[in-house]
Order: sequence, then structure tokens, then C-alpha cells
Amino acid sequence: MALTKNDCENEIRSWLEDVLKDENLKNLSVKLQGNTEKGEGYMGEIVFVLAEGTTDDHLTKKYDLVLKCSKRSQALRETVGVKDAFMIEILIYQKVLPYFIQYQKEKGVKDPFNSVPKFYGCYIQDDLEVIVFENLKTMGYELWPKKQPLSRRHIDLIVTEYAKYHATSVAVQSERPTEFQKFIGAMPNGMKKFLETGDFQTLFEAPIIQSYELLKNDLDDNVLSRWNGFKNQIGTVLRTAANESTGLNVIVHGDAWSNNFMFLHEKGEEKIPLKVAVLDWQVTRYASPIVDLSYFLFACLSKEDLDDLDDILLMYHTTFVNHSVQLEKPDTLYPLDQFLAEWNQHCKYGILMASLLMKIVSTEKDEVMDIAEVAESGEDVINTFIIEIRDKENYKRRIRPIVEYVVKHNLI
Repeated sequence: MALTKNDCENEIRSWLEDVLKDENLKNLSVKLQGNTEKGEGYMGEIVFVLAEGTTDDHLTKKYDLVLKCSKRSQALRETVGVKDAFMIEILIYQKVLPYFIQYQKEKGVKDPFNSVPKFYGCYIQDDLEVIVFENLKTMGYELWPKKQPLSRRHIDLIVTEYAKYHATSVAVQSERPTEFQKFIGAMPNGMKKFLETGDFQTLFEAPIIQSYELLKNDLDDNVLSRWNGFKNQIGTVLRTAANESTGLNVIVHGDAWSNNFMFLHEKGEEKIPLKVAVLDWQVTRYASPIVDLSYFLFACLSKEDLDDLDDILLMYHTTFVNHSVQLEKPDTLYPLDQFLAEWNQHCKYGILMASLLMKIVSTEKDEVMDIAEVAESGEDVINTFIIEIRDKENYKRRIRPIVEYVVKHNLI
């Protein structure tokens, strides 16, 4: 869906008239401020809009908005389950997150998980879904440069927020199971559908083979052999991560790489993060919290911080326990030995996702293929992820410490 100023402002205004109807605005005007570049969006595109209207009291109200719009390509929608992904995200913003935030408020939690952008509403048609948020950029939030691992301060902030979110999910599930099950029942499992229809073996095997070749002269043959053999576990790892685990389960975020977080920093050159907003809830599902934690840590840690992974895991667990206590749940809800056992059992998912992500974060803008165009051409959309990239040095720099760490610690 190629949105331009000339052909889209009237359509966008019709969407917003529906989404903002409770604001009781008259004479709504819309000004398109920009949108994502061609090929940047996977299932959708981001549009930045300035909307303005008047109230019955003749007051002018302005809204700096971000519109997340699904792609209308029928070929793509049929191939990758675009509608399901958007409906999951709408459910999360419309029902789940407000319920979790209110639940924490009722319990008197002093530092609750509420690290998400303001949600204004959604617009849904047969071939289109639009989700409307506040524009965090105007409030000073910014993305982290995707080629770089996150700093330790950023890592600690997100790990803490995930722990609070997961603890809240467990508490709601325990205390209000009927309401919780309604959320789960309304949530399509897009990952299961992908495993049934997509060529997942090729998608995840390619970066393992490519990184193996890239590191041939850098790492010991035994390390590389172990890494190359990881491709034989792809099916088992993905099927396990797609389903409810035998241990603790939560409503996971599901897409924990650096581009799905925006940060508000202290003023100054040190980039000290004050707040984070967690974005993109389209692959949310009911699964082990290790799905989020392992994906995030292996995809975002630097080599230096990987060496402190044990301390980071302990910080997550301590925060989880403390938040559970604030939610009036026992501090034994997720014992440390159970947590560490489940980390060892499920962290392969994060390793697998990181093997793919390290290539994606090293890809230049002009190398990105438009997934809708690929689908419409009749090609397999998997081809958009297995292309050769130019910046192999960054790819090598990011993937090497992961390979070394997971082999050394017998995680694969």
C-alpha cells in the first residue's frame, strides 16, 4: 500500500473520523507527515499524520498520530496471515494491556508495567486494518541504531519491564482465569499457522549456513561444527516455542528485537534511558516467558554483556518475584531453579531468532526487498530473508559472540 500525500489524505481522514468519533470533533483535517520507505514494512506500513478538529465548544484539538496500516496485497495477505497478525495486535492494545494496567492499579503497584504507546483505536475493513497510536517521536522517544547491540542500561530497562509484564500476566491468569482464558481464546496463533504452511526450515537454515561459512577462518572447527548442526533442531525448537509449554506460560510479546522498542533518554550525550515503549505485538501468543527473554537477550546483547548473562537472568527473576509480591502473589510463584531450568530448556528459540536477526540488522535499506511485490510475483516470500548482504563485517561482528557463547555453554 503506497501511501502518498496526493491520494491518501481523504482516505486517512475517513479512517480517523471513525477512530476519533468519541472525541466529538468537527471539521477534521488531516495532514500527511510522512511514511515508511518502500520495503521497510513486513505486514504493514507506518504513516505519520497530524490531525486537527474543533469541539462543540469551538476549541481546537490537535493529534500527532502514528497509523500502522496493513498491506492490501491479496497475495501477501493470503500468504503470511496479515489479518490475523493485525487482529492479535488490536486485541492486545484494546483489551489485554488495558486490563493488565488496570489490574496493577487495583493492586496498588508502585511501578507498574505500562510501557506502551497510547492507543486511540482501530479501523477495520475486509482488506485493511489500521491501528492508531500517539506519535512517540514528538515526545522525544527514539529508536536505537539497529546495527548496534543495546547498551547495558537499555538491556536492564527492558529486562525489568518484561519481568513486570510477565509477572502481571501470571497473576491475572492465577486470580482471574475466566477473563484470562477469554484473551487466549480470542488470539489466533500465527506462528502455528506459519509452521503449517511456510518453509520455515529454509528460512532459519539459511542464516545458520551463511554464518557458518562467514566464520570459517575465525572459530575453532569444533565450535563451527556444533553451530552448523543446530540447523537439525530448527523444527523442534520452533514447534516448542509456538505452543504452550509444560512449565510457566504467559501472554508473550513475541517480537523482542531492538526495532520494536523506543526509548526516552536523559538529555546529554550518554544516552541514559529513562523510559521504554514496547511496540509491535503481532506475534503475541500464549507461551513460556523465555520466548521473550531469550529472543531479546541473544538478539540485543553485546559481546561484553553476554559475559554477564547470568547476572542479567538473576535480575529478571528478582524483578519478577518482587512484582509478583506487589500483586499479592507468593514469592515462590516462579522459583529460581524452575526459571533457570526453563531457560536452559527454551532459550534455543532466542538463539535461533538471533541467527536470523543478526543478518536482518546488518542489511542496508537499499537491499531490502518489498515483501508484497515478492508475493504478487508468485515467488516465495522467504526469499526476502535469504538474500546476500553487503555488510558482512557487521553480520560477523554480531553473530560471532552468540555462536561462541551458546557452544561454550552447551545451549545447542
